[in-house]
Amino acid sequence: MTDAAAGDSPELQIAQLALSVCRRIDLPGAADAFARGAAVQTGVTIALLYLYDGESDIDRLAASTLAPDDPWRREIAALDLSALRTGERVAGGVPFVAPAPAGLAGLRLHSIVATSLIEEGRAAGVLILGEPDAVPTGIDLAILGRLVAAMLPGLLNARVVETYRELVIKDDQSECFNRRFFDRCLSEELYRAQRYATTLSMVFLDLDNLKQVNEAYGHGAGSRTVREVARRLVIGIRGSDRAFRYGGDEVCIILPATPCDGARELCERLRLSIADKPFVVDSTTRVSVTASFGIAAYPEHARTSLGLIKCADDAMRQAKRSGKNAVIVARRERGDHDGAASGGTR
Repeated sequence: MTDAAAGDSPELQIAQLALSVCRRIDLPGAADAFARGAAVQTGVTIALLYLYDGESDIDRLAASTLAPDDPWRREIAALDLSALRTGERVAGGVPFVAPAPAGLAGLRLHSIVATSLIEEGRAAGVLILGEPDAVPTGIDLAILGRLVAAMLPGLLNARVVETYRELVIKDDQSECFNRRFFDRCLSEELYRAQRYATTLSMVFLDLDNLKQVNEAYGHGAGSRTVREVARRLVIGIRGSDRAFRYGGDEVCIILPATPCDGARELCERLRLSIADKPFVVDSTTRVSVTASFGIAAYPEHARTSLGLIKCADDAMRQAKRSGKNAVIVARRERGDHDGAASGGTR
């Protein structure tokens, strides 16, 4: 397929860009083609594609034209864009000019062109186009509207495929992915980090007192607690991050393009989200649980999948030994090329 070029007629360019989305049945690939297609057609520097997560009532960043290692990816990973995807002015998915949401201030976006993505009469997400420190001009909103309408079926089809795919790779007891998918995902993300010379962090966490919950209230209560912990973890991470149920009450989280400092900040927020609010066992009973977190990063602590797992696991065990309900970053042993952890610091 020939890439869309500036000299092509609008109709041909729309057809080529729509085809580039339709040919991708994986959601990340289709979303990336969607965002970059909109940037090509309009000539803007920044294109952000958000998909609406109805369960969490939040918009999650699915794709953007930002560099893979741009730190702002994390800051804008989840936003409330209800003002851009609801109301009369966005009905029908017609592009419009609006002030940039406050959450995008770090990108120096002040005025944007937004398009609500509509699926069967409901808002499915929003496309945002803009230029740093400038008002986007010269954009034919009618042509952009036709482009979005042409690309949208391919994006929605990829999302349906993703839904069925998740039935296979999701853990059947929680909202996390399963152990089988963890091995593949870690290998893929590690390869991507090596190829593009970016960072990658991995988190290993274990609940501190689930055994006491099981003994006091039964294993059913313990299972409900694990499911609620998983739900809080999934809500607390970016759309590009992945949480996996590694064992009974052990969870691994893969954080692409994230250095140790960013992983530590995230883990502190996740730790508090678990420790600060009791879990519902039944209509009259609440239980409190905590978790211990271990963090390892590529290439700082290890350069292989097994090395990262060992580093993060050892750091988590150090958190257990240090009093539990803590976050520990792995420390590389001198001369250990795989980065086995020798403890860490809070």
